[in-house]
Formats: sequence, structure tokens, C-alpha cells
Amino acid sequence: MTNIRFRKEKISIQNIGRQRFWTGIVAGLISAISISLFFNHSRETLRLLTSMSADLLILKENELLFFNYFFSFLSTVLGLSITIWIWMLNKNHNRRKDRIYKQLSITNALLIFWVILMIISRFGSILPIVLFGTPGFDNHLHLYEEYWILFVLMPIVVFMQSWFTVKLVYQAGRWIFLSFLFCILTAFTLQLTTTVNQEKLNSAYHQRFEKDYNYIDQEIRIAKVKYGVDFDEQTIEILKKQITESSVEQIAMVKKAFSSDRPVSMDTIILQKIIVRNFKEGGWYYYRRNSIENWRYALPNDILKQLDYFERSSNETKELFEILREMIELVNTPEIHWDKYQNFTQTERRRSLGARYNIPDTLIEQLIEVRTRLLEDDRYSDFSKDLKVIKDR
Repeated sequence: MTNIRFRKEKISIQNIGRQRFWTGIVAGLISAISISLFFNHSRETLRLLTSMSADLLILKENELLFFNYFFSFLSTVLGLSITIWIWMLNKNHNRRKDRIYKQLSITNALLIFWVILMIISRFGSILPIVLFGTPGFDNHLHLYEEYWILFVLMPIVVFMQSWFTVKLVYQAGRWIFLSFLFCILTAFTLQLTTTVNQEKLNSAYHQRFEKDYNYIDQEIRIAKVKYGVDFDEQTIEILKKQITESSVEQIAMVKKAFSSDRPVSMDTIILQKIIVRNFKEGGWYYYRRNSIENWRYALPNDILKQLDYFERSSNETKELFEILREMIELVNTPEIHWDKYQNFTQTERRRSLGARYNIPDTLIEQLIEVRTRLLEDDRYSDFSKDLKVIKDR
């Protein structure tokens, strides 16, 4: 065994060939840059595609930095595999077994390269399409917090495996160390130069629901100034989500609070007003079209019941009438013709479609009845005058 080690030559530019050496370096760098660009742009493309059927996946700053470095390091070591593949194509054989070992190194380098690309491509496409793009997904699978160690180990394993078979041919300890330093330097450079700014897509997504977000921020600010009601950041974050599990649960809990036999709090009233105004999705429609069970928000009769719990001049009474006013505005939302869709915001389109297809007739009848009763009640004359006539659909 000692004799075999002695007969191993040290890896050098002369043994590889000067032209082949530099060809391998250039090819490896080009591969690393190309793969890094592919990873980063693919991530943004898949985020865009999933946002069409679910909420946009927005990474936190530390998560984004982590995955940017992961893509950079993985791209770098995959580029190293290409470099080693080219280097091992040289025909300088010092021992009879060198030909076999070099062929093994070539096969190993290509196998690592394509298998890792296949794994990343497969999981990188299946997870966004099947999981992240599913309505209701609410970050149930947290890759960064739960599986970060896998992303750390993958580039390390690829690096070590790439050099493993090379050591059967050459003494390469010094080159392994130098290539390790070069990979770190290259990865940091790629992280700075090839990453894609996710704020571009985030801003485009924000503009899509800008009217919703502005209304939420406005009502949260008014509630704090006028009523001293503070909403925690998580509640506001869920309010700004569209069809995640937490958003659906929030809508259901607010409706349940109104249907109970006790007065609701001011923050719940404000939440219901915002939810109705933005016509937030409350899950799938499991009942027939005109079933009142499809109405995801507080029923007009429940709001009428809540009015009995508060004084006529109370802030709660005022905001309860605001909910009724928003319901009437929603029912009266005019239909938008398909050729004029581009002239309206996402919120206006959603409200128009909702008013046309997702508001049960029984709900409208109940709303008309409640409005009539309030108009006839002199106690609420100051508020009921703002309740518009409900138009026939």
C-alpha cells in the first residue's frame, strides 16, 4: 500500500496539460455562473407562477440570504465538477490503473453534476407547483428552519465527492485546499453578482392588491387613533393574505364571534368591516350556489342582534352600521364587462365577480329586511340614513 502511494504523482498543470488546465478553469467558471443564474431566475419564475393561484411566497431577509448563498455555493461546486471532468480527460498515465481511475473520476464528476441538478430541478419544481401553489398553503413546510442542515451539507458533499476519485490518481491535498478557498471566493462573488432582487416581484404583487393593503392600513390607523384599538403584527399580516389557511381561519373566527350570544369587541368589528370591504376569500364553496352557508361573513341578522348589546351613540354601533353599509355596497357592485377588466383593480374585479356569483339570494333578502327594520327604528335614524337602497340584480 505504501508503494502504491509513493508511485502516485502530484497533480500539476504539467500532468493535466496547460491548455486543458485553463480550459477546465474557464468551463467551470462559466458553468458556475450559468447555474447560479438559472437557480435564481427559476426561483423568481416559480414564485410568479405560484402567486397566480396562491399567495406570493415572500422570503424573510435571513431566509433569502441563506438560499442565495446556498445557490451560489452549490453552483460553484457543480462548476468544480465540470473542471475536474475536463482535467481528468488528459492522457498522461503514470500507472496502468490510472486509465481506469481517470475514467472513474470522469464518470463520478458527471454523475454528481447531473444527479444534483436533477434533484434540485425536481424538488424545485414539484414543491412550488404542488405545495406552494396550492390555495391554503401557509408555510406548513418551512425549509429554512426545519431542513437547513441539508442545504449546508449538499455543497460540502459535492465538493468532497468530486475530489474523492481524483485522489486515486494523484496526490491532491494542496490542490484540494486551494480549490476550497477558490470555491469560497467564487461563491461569495456569485452571491453578490447573480442573485435576483425579489423586491421587483414583491412590488408587482403588492401593486396587484394595493387597494386592499391601503384600505387595511388606513382602517388600522383610524382604529388606533379614534378608538385606541391596537392590532398585533400577525393579525395585520394575516389580513393582507388572500387564501392561506390562517386567513380562512381568521374569517371563520370573526363570523363565529358575531353569531355568538355575547357582544363582540371593537377589534372584531373592525376586522369584519375590513374583510367585507376587501371581499376576502373564506375557502371553498361547498354548498349550492344560493345557500346562505356560502356567505363567509357575519349575517345581517347577527349584526342586528349585536346592535342590541350597545348604546345607540356608542362607537361599536357606528362601526356595526359601517359593516352593513359595506355589505350593501358589495351587493350593489356593478358588473364589469370582460373587455374593460384592464381598467379596474384586482379588488374591484374580485368584488364584481363576487357580487355576481357568490352572494346568495337569501342573504340579500335578509339584508333588505334588516335595512328596512333599521330605517323604521327611530333610535338609529342618524345611522340608517346612510344605508343605500339595495339594487335588484
